[in-house]
Amino acid sequence: MLHIKGEAGKDLCDRGLGQTRRDLLRVGGSGMLGLSLANMFRLQNAAANNTQIAGGPGWGKAKHIIMCYLQGGPSHLDLWDPKEDVPDNVKSVFSNIPT
Repeated sequence: MLHIKGEAGKDLCDRGLGQTRRDLLRVGGSGMLGLSLANMFRLQNAAANNTQIAGGPGWGKAKHIIMCYLQGGPSHLDLWDPKEDVPDNVKSVFSNIPT
């Protein structure tokens, strides 16, 4: 059981009160897991009883994907929406690239 000990003038995050932030997160996480277990089991049961084969309504079965992973670089506004007719104080430092 979780006991939160408090003292006058102390915050719950102060050291030495017996509970750590990790303990509070552990109890909160297990509480959230308990709340969602019933729904998860209901959905698993519904999926097990569903005999519909892929190719029905919906997206179907994917065969290929396109994955764009960009780390760093200029903003998407500078790359995909360069406005040529705006004042200099609005323009980006990246100019248009002739294509």
